[in-house]
Parts: sequence; structure tokens; C-alpha cells
Amino acid sequence: MILAIESSCDDSSVALLKGHRLIGLKQSGQEEHQRFGGVVPELASRAHQEWLSLMIKDLIHDTSTSWSDVQAIAYTQGPGLMGSLMVGSAVAKGLALTLDIPLIGVNHLHGHLVSHFVEHEPEGIFPMLSLTVSGGHTHLVWMESWLEGSMLCETLDDAAGEAFDKCAKMLGLPYPGGPVLDRLAREGNPGAYAWPLPQLGNEAYSFSGLKTSVLYYLAKQKPDLEDRQDSALRDLCASIQSTVVEVLMRPVVHHAGLRKPRSLGLAGGVAANSLLRSRFLALGEHLGCQVHIPPMSWCTDNAAMIAASARILLEHGKISGEAMGQKPLPRWPLMEYLGELSVLNLGLQGGS
Repeated sequence: MILAIESSCDDSSVALLKGHRLIGLKQSGQEEHQRFGGVVPELASRAHQEWLSLMIKDLIHDTSTSWSDVQAIAYTQGPGLMGSLMVGSAVAKGLALTLDIPLIGVNHLHGHLVSHFVEHEPEGIFPMLSLTVSGGHTHLVWMESWLEGSMLCETLDDAAGEAFDKCAKMLGLPYPGGPVLDRLAREGNPGAYAWPLPQLGNEAYSFSGLKTSVLYYLAKQKPDLEDRQDSALRDLCASIQSTVVEVLMRPVVHHAGLRKPRSLGLAGGVAANSLLRSRFLALGEHLGCQVHIPPMSWCTDNAAMIAASARILLEHGKISGEAMGQKPLPRWPLMEYLGELSVLNLGLQGGS
């Protein structure tokens, strides 16, 4: 049984996972960031300090779990906000020392990669072409196994989730704006406005140009966005969403046709976007391959995916006996992490 802690940004989450059975999961968003229109790092770390220990206590109580049943502690070591990571790291290390059990530092991006398979793992999924899209990360990865992969396409500047949230903020939508923009887009005309597409081929993403184009258009045209009955707002949302999804899907379609994966994977907070999900499912049907998308509750940052990643590391003996000395890593590229795992085979080590 693994007790996992996720605190990479503003979502506090803890989970208990035994094999492929999720015993319990608790999540807490931080609504205080809404009035600032984005995450304030200091507030996020303070909220983690306030909530994580209480959430763990409630999780143990509500699942009728004995501390002696917990066999490993997993936590998000990076990437993320340094203050938030430090809080999760401190809590995890304290528990591992107290219980004298293994401590496992997990890469948050690897957690998203495996988030489809917290409670099940079908046969024949590899090689898998997997797109991770969130507020801080956008990349397309070719996975030969859970611990072997290569980067095919990543963003040169902003992540797709950030582009959604920033454009939504320009349109006067509440934070986080991505889900609100998605809802309004379903009622709009995606062809009403045309935004420039980056000409970067199939090896790179870019979303900064879209944000700039939306900013300049709104400043010049000044459409009436206060009138919720007017179609302008819904059409703007639909056209922005359509552009972001088109930029995301072009490399996916290209590499899927070129490499012939056995399955497609979509993960990260933007995996909850309705248009992106439908495009992914349609591509999978066209190619005749499996499509794996997490349930909505596991698209955002959560401890269940951290526990699932830790389970994979345990199964392959990929945990370090020096875990207590490891520091939080605000920047920790996925390929760098997988490279570290390729030379790490120390087997199961005690927490102390």
C-alpha cells in the first residue's frame, strides 16, 4: 500500500493505493487564487502547510487504514512551484522517517503519463503516443514502456493550458478560465474568428502568438463582452479553443500516421477539454488503435497518479536509497527523469 502526496502547484491531494485498487483519494483546490486571476506561489505553499497533514489524517481515518498497513510514501518531487514542492517533500519525509518505510520521489509529468491506468492496465498498449497538456506543460512523447520514451514535440514558450487561461482572463472570464471557455465554446461558431497558426512543423508547439493576437484584437475592436446574450463572447471562445486544439493535434496526427502506435494517450488538465477529447477519440477510431484518456477527476493534479507512478517504480526496483537527501526540483524535464531511471536499479530500500 502506497500513501501518495501531490503538492506541485495549488492543488493539495493525498491518496492510498494498494496494487491497482484505489483505497481513497482526497483533493482540495485553493479558491483564494481566483481573486488574483492566477496562482500566487506564497499562498499556495501556505495552503499546503495548512491542509496536507489534516487531509492525510482524514484519509487514514475514513478508509479505516492502519499506519502499519502503509508500506511506502510517495510524493511529487518536481517539477512545480518550489514552495509547494518543499511542503509536500517535508511532510512525506517526516512520514517515511517515522514509519521507517521507503520514500519515493515522483516526477509529476510521469504521474500524468500513467494517470489513465491508476486502477487498470490493459494489455498491448505499447508503443504509445502520449500527449500531456496542462497549464505548465505541453509535450508529445513516444513511450516504448512506462520507463522508456523519447520526446517528439514540446512547446517552445507557453503551455496550452496557460494559453486557455490567459485568453479567458482577457475575455473577462473567472479563473481558472479554461473550463469556462470550454463551456461557452460549445455554443459558439469556431469559424467566426481566424487566429494565426504557428509554422513550426511537427517537432514544436507555440502558443504565445495566439495570446498576443487575442490581446491586440480585443484592444483594437473592443467587442462588447459584458452582454452575455451577444454571440461575440461565445464565438471568440469557440475560435480560440478550435485554434489551440488544431495546434495540438497536427503533430499528433503526423506522428501517429508515421509511427503507427498501438495506443494513444491524452493526459493533463487540458485533457478535460471536450473538443480535444473528441478529436483524440476520432483519431483513435480512424487509426483503429486504443485511446486512453483519464476520467475528468484524474486529469487535474492528483495524488492517485503519483501513487500509480510510484507503484511502477517499485515494481521495477527503481527507487533510491538516498531518497531522504533528495531535494525538490522545480524544473525536472521528463526525458531527464527517464534517463535517471535507466541507470537506477537499487531495489527496495528502507525509509531510514
